Amino acid sequence: MVAITDGVKPDKYPELLAQPIALALFTLVVNKKAGVSDLSPKQIQELYDGKIANWKEIGGKDVPVRLVGRYPDSGTRQAFQQRILEHWESGPNSRDCETIENGTTGTPHCFQSSTEAMLSTVARIDGAIGYSEFGSASKNNDVVLVHIDGHKATRDDAVHRAYPFWGTEYAYTYQEPKADSLVASFLRYLAKEVGKDIIRSHGNLACADLENPVLCQPPS
Repeated sequence: MVAITDGVKPDKYPELLAQPIALALFTLVVNKKAGVSDLSPKQIQELYDGKIANWKEIGGKDVPVRLVGRYPDSGTRQAFQQRILEHWESGPNSRDCETIENGTTGTPHCFQSSTEAMLSTVARIDGAIGYSEFGSASKNNDVVLVHIDGHKATRDDAVHRAYPFWGTEYAYTYQEPKADSLVASFLRYLAKEVGKDIIRSHGNLACADLENPVLCQPPS
């Protein structure tokens, strides 16, 4: 068997082997009425910590901030927490992402169950900000993709550590698969041109395209 995920394995499973398969790009997205297209990691952290309530506080328009997140089992959320927030994402305190629940305070913060729901919510709600897998976000003309410290979500900037919001897709096997097994054949397929083309078609970078495979894994 083989499992593919962007999660890093716990140390307690020494016989579970991880092979980097693809560099996966992510991006922050904002509603067009927010009036921003570039944020620093600190500004993103302060937004999701509820310290910035209106976009005019950081050079945007006079529009209230609305936070959109993903549920804890989302790989995109895990990458967001590890690479950008550097802590657990708080919330939610809102069901519709526009009004807060009774007895709660702060910026409205809702969770969405999928990339599609995330993007449609950010597009629909004035002042909303969220995060997404880059491939899907880049095809959505109703949201603004956010640069981070002046850097767009590009493979080169990710590899050279200029753009921080990315992760690694790993293929996990229990011990080394036998050379003549279906699993071994599949992993070899992903490292060949047809497999790499499929990975690229989803907006990701095949680790096999890099001369130094270590660059396919974010620094710890």
